[in-house]
Amino acid sequence: MYSFTKANPKPLIAEDTKLWVIFILSVSALMISFSLFLNIKSYLFQKNISKLTLQMVENNKQINLLNKKIEFIEQEKELHTKIIVNNELLMDGIKNLLDLIPDPITLTNIKIEKKSLYIYGITPTKEVYNILLLPPLKSIFTISKTNFYQMENGWYRFESINILKEEQ
Repeated sequence: MYSFTKANPKPLIAEDTKLWVIFILSVSALMISFSLFLNIKSYLFQKNISKLTLQMVENNKQINLLNKKIEFIEQEKELHTKIIVNNELLMDGIKNLLDLIPDPITLTNIKIEKKSLYIYGITPTKEVYNILLLPPLKSIFTISKTNFYQMENGWYRFESINILKEEQ
């Protein structure tokens, strides 16, 4: 048989098949590389999550420490405020006590304890003390006891013990 056209050699794989094989291989390579990319990203995210978890635990420890410090500082502030208030009350009490002392009487020593007051001083006469200083002391304290010692110049050295007892 004779043909008008010359016979062309037939390839083992057709052109269309080559195109499909190249397309399938390139898509497979893209899918494998994308899968590798996702695995690497996932690993990096897991690593980052671990770091952030450790950092969060450390931050929580720091927050707890700071809260304890804040609580301690607040307690110190309350104590400081109480001390200031007590000091102001004590200063007012001492000022009021010194305001009670009349001019003719000279104090040499004052001892203040929790429920008692000891006053040592000099007075011209027992009457000046009994009239000017004893009534205010008796109005404040439940027990007021005074001892007088006469000095060479005629004045009296006195020792006053004043005790405040709680009423029941």
